Amino acid sequence: MNENPPSIVIGAGIVGLCTALYLQEAGRAVTLIDRLPPGEGTSLGNAGIISTGSVHPEAMPGIWKEIPHMLLQRLAPISVRPAYMPRLLPWFIRFLASSSTRRADASSVAINALASRALEYLQPLVDKAGAQDLLRQSGVIYVHETPAQFARAKLDCAYYERRGVDYELLDSAALAQQEPALRPGLAGGVLIRSAAHTLSPLALSQKLFALFIAQGGEFRQEEVTGFVSEGGRVRAVRSATELPCREVFVTAGAYSGALSKPLGSAVPLDTERGYHLHCAAPGVELVRPLLFGGRAFAATSMQDGLRLAGTVEFAGLKAPPSQRRAQVLGEQARDLFPGLNTEQGKPWMGYRPSMPDTVPVISASPHYDNVYFGFGHGHLGLTQGAVTGALLALLADAKPLPLDLGPYRIDRF
Repeated sequence: MNENPPSIVIGAGIVGLCTALYLQEAGRAVTLIDRLPPGEGTSLGNAGIISTGSVHPEAMPGIWKEIPHMLLQRLAPISVRPAYMPRLLPWFIRFLASSSTRRADASSVAINALASRALEYLQPLVDKAGAQDLLRQSGVIYVHETPAQFARAKLDCAYYERRGVDYELLDSAALAQQEPALRPGLAGGVLIRSAAHTLSPLALSQKLFALFIAQGGEFRQEEVTGFVSEGGRVRAVRSATELPCREVFVTAGAYSGALSKPLGSAVPLDTERGYHLHCAAPGVELVRPLLFGGRAFAATSMQDGLRLAGTVEFAGLKAPPSQRRAQVLGEQARDLFPGLNTEQGKPWMGYRPSMPDTVPVISASPHYDNVYFGFGHGHLGLTQGAVTGALLALLADAKPLPLDLGPYRIDRF
């Protein structure tokens, strides 16, 4: 048996890649394992936003009043497949419980503690990987179409005030000036200046992976099937073969729940199936990413076209995708961007790994001395990935942490 086995990181999406790189920074030999090529799972299809001003959990106070209306809309930005409802119910009950004023504010603090540090930890990796041309820091705008939506958004800006986020309210005229591609007459928007975006999530992941390999990392495209443990430690990971390990980091996105359970940590993780429609010749270009909360999608101009990413569908990991939901994104966007060409738009679906309180798991195992977890980032994987990786590396080395990891414990439920 190898006397100096590597640290094994399970999952080669953006969270796993950043974890592997920060472990290398700490002097570890690292093996990265994923059943897919690096960056080609859920990390491939996101809206590309590094949302440094994120403060609002999905479970906001009063959300229970809005859900029936959202579910019944013809274009349904949120949907649950009927056959999946019994399985979703425990997660959904916890989601509603997380929407109390007290718990939502606690979630807001935890979310922002990561989001506000996003570029502090991502930028050094981007620079080292030579991927600066893939990153833009031009802010994001949350667009509100109706006066009622905009009025509610102004109230919710109290969360920005409490967290110290720099924001600007844009009236209808200012919004039109900032983003000329939008149709006129929208009520307004909220600009978060510090936010950034990537021009290609996949290209960014590939650059980070190339850095990982150049620094001596090993990648195995295999599916992890189990663990070998002894005396309170995991000594090997089972995949195509039995791989000895120094320690294990579970960063496998929506598949992390199934991997955590045999390690003694059952966790209320579910998946919000997200879709995108990628338009190669859209005929419009945006200055920065735009988010439409009322329609549950974002629009981002990337190096190879316009990406419309969003919607929330609960149906688990096994149900086939609904290509109609991706096409709906095109219908929604054509209502917002005059002249938008969505013909031959390419649909895609991925799995957002979501916790009921919108707070990810960043935690040591309560059962094993050498097991660590980093998953459940929901809509904020790209935003929170690098800071998660840095925190896990510090945790494994028992070094001082820049924030309290209590809110992110795997056993908090």
